[in-house]
Amino acid sequence: MEHSDSECHFKCLSQDLLADIMVRLDGSSLASAACTCSELHGLAQDQTLWKHLCHSTWPSTSLKEAQQFFSSFTMEGFNRFYADSYPLILHDRKNSDIIPIQTHLSPSDFASFIDVYYRDKCILSRVLDGMPSTAVCGDGQSNDYLRWLLNCPFRLVLFDVDSVEGDEVRSANDEYGYTQIQAPTFMNPVQIGKSKDHSKELVEGIRLSWVVLDKKRGRAVNLSSWKPVLVKKIWATEGDYLMHFGCIVPVEENVLPHKLAECLILARCRLAGKEGYLRWKEISMHFEDTIGAHINGEKSLIIINRALYCSRSSKWLVVEKGYQQFEEQKQEIIRKTKLKDTIANWLFLSFEVSIFITFGYYYFFSPI
Repeated sequence: MEHSDSECHFKCLSQDLLADIMVRLDGSSLASAACTCSELHGLAQDQTLWKHLCHSTWPSTSLKEAQQFFSSFTMEGFNRFYADSYPLILHDRKNSDIIPIQTHLSPSDFASFIDVYYRDKCILSRVLDGMPSTAVCGDGQSNDYLRWLLNCPFRLVLFDVDSVEGDEVRSANDEYGYTQIQAPTFMNPVQIGKSKDHSKELVEGIRLSWVVLDKKRGRAVNLSSWKPVLVKKIWATEGDYLMHFGCIVPVEENVLPHKLAECLILARCRLAGKEGYLRWKEISMHFEDTIGAHINGEKSLIIINRALYCSRSSKWLVVEKGYQQFEEQKQEIIRKTKLKDTIANWLFLSFEVSIFITFGYYYFFSPI
């Protein structure tokens, strides 16, 4: 078909029909269509399309609590949010772009959108504005609280089980105190067994997204790895599983010596009953350095700000490869640190032995 004929046929379609076609596209297809011609480019700028995409991709963005964050968005708000949040942070050793450290960062500057999926069906959506209110001791705006927050290990909690009574689960940030979260049937009831390890099913089925939005600048980033990087059964309890998600964020040397921070998202759940219902016991996020030490609130906020400007990729295999490279680098750093500690311990022990021998010699053999 000649280009002129194609253009003629395209112009014969009504705007409503074109809009109905484009609303069915995913983000990548919609962006590609916008590059084909001026007519589609104009239609692709419609924020209603991108709003629909954001709501379908991250149902948490459609919750009532989220509307306040998007009400002030500009004409490029939702497509910017999608472009920021859909690709994952790419750990690349060549990624050396340095972003100036923002000063006066506060937890209230950020909002989190958390969505959990099983087999492409969303089973949990929540919004966190800054830090959960239950983490605040006294007046949340007081200088004492901010100093405590910035100097203590940072941990952003969505769910944290305090106690279990019957079929009710107490959640740390639930205003009514108790909530029960159940997913649709997790797997075939015949497969459920107390001693069987269902880690493989969780790796294949569970997906988690944790998008952080900078409310002041309108930038967003997904701190999750989408797929779990680790799933293991907690054998000390019946049916409990621990899942790790996260990403690797490059930072400046004055923030961390090895210039790398790991965002670690922990999800702990239980397979309850013969039907295999998922009951969430913990979903939280914190940062660790290359030797596994928790990072305090002040540096964690700097890392979050740095993550907003990191390189990203929509190819999960590339992201996974980068994560594996970090794990290898981390193990090498831990090995060298242990070696230095061992050498230091031997030198200290040798010094103590030499002192003991010297004083013992003078004590037993020196003339009276």
